[in-house]
Amino acid sequence: MNNYNTLFGQLLSQVKRPEFDKLCKTMESDKFRKDFNTWDQFVVMAFAQITRQNGLRSIQNAMNCQKKSFYHLGLNKEIKRSTISYANKNHGSEFFESLYYQLFSTLERGARKLTEKKLYAVDATTIGFSLNDFPWAKFRSTKSGVKIHVKYDVGESVPEYLFITNAEEHENNTLGKMNLKKGDIVTFDKGYNNYAQFSDFCDNGVYFVTRLKDNASYKVIKRRKTHTTKISSDHIIQFTGQVAKSKCPNELRRIRTVDNETGSAIILLTNMISCSAEKVAEIYRKRWHIELFFKTIKQNLKIKRFYGTSENAVKTQIWIAMIVYLLYIMLKKSTGSITKCFTHFISEISVSLFQRIDLNLWFAGSSPPVSVHAPDVSCMQFELCL
Repeated sequence: MNNYNTLFGQLLSQVKRPEFDKLCKTMESDKFRKDFNTWDQFVVMAFAQITRQNGLRSIQNAMNCQKKSFYHLGLNKEIKRSTISYANKNHGSEFFESLYYQLFSTLERGARKLTEKKLYAVDATTIGFSLNDFPWAKFRSTKSGVKIHVKYDVGESVPEYLFITNAEEHENNTLGKMNLKKGDIVTFDKGYNNYAQFSDFCDNGVYFVTRLKDNASYKVIKRRKTHTTKISSDHIIQFTGQVAKSKCPNELRRIRTVDNETGSAIILLTNMISCSAEKVAEIYRKRWHIELFFKTIKQNLKIKRFYGTSENAVKTQIWIAMIVYLLYIMLKKSTGSITKCFTHFISEISVSLFQRIDLNLWFAGSSPPVSVHAPDVSCMQFELCL
């Protein structure tokens, strides 16, 4: 049985207090704190994310209405907005970044075999601010903002790695920071065009699928046969542009794929020579998963309006939002239920946080849970002959 008897308490119980406290001790995150420790801050900010509170005063009022549940949440005193503001501004967001990865490491890999190659989608999303309120994040003459860069595990439907930069940071400078390993498969749009990085991927055994730039100069080394109307051409190419050739002398593959319904065509670039063209096209279509992820978190979590204007407050709020999403994924896997999407989960739990019912039964609903399996990406990850 859970130690907590509210839905909110049971959800937070997925964060094991001994491990949380050990991380606090290691990072000294409770140093110089008196009445509002790291756990208090986490609970309050997670509550604000789930219930999408408008500001610090509404967080204070809404939380204090539930004082009878404080004991089971690990809270001891009445919440004050000034205390929340001070903690978000002055206590490092690095703790919640580490907490995210600590929780991520506990996720079981389900049916995925250790020999399977991982498919990732890489992309970034920009969050704009008012320049007057957030001058530290300036990236245009009249605007400021930050950019969240994500390496999204398509099989697990969760970011495996992410980092936050000023919005002026261009995507093509960040591919090398994504912690990609030999054998990984990654897909991204042509905003990440970086010839030197493509060459590094080839040399290090990382497989990529992206779109070829319209103005790319190349010569065809070999024409390959196509076996479906979805693939109009399949060529082995080499760049001929002076800069591109010097940075990426490797032979790559150009695939022209056509959507049978719309008739539109896109030109793909990849170093996956042995994989069928149809499977390469399917890999690129999986890139859409990360777009859906960005849309989901922006619509359902509080990451477009912030409770503080400092850089640390912004990063703290973003990291705790990601932790809330990760708690949903953990709950989804532990219950074996795949029927409740994140949008429905947030909308339903936000008005039921302090109900005293079993979280697992509430999450699974009336229908019996279905075994959770990673989405079928075998068509992309097997038969690669790599």
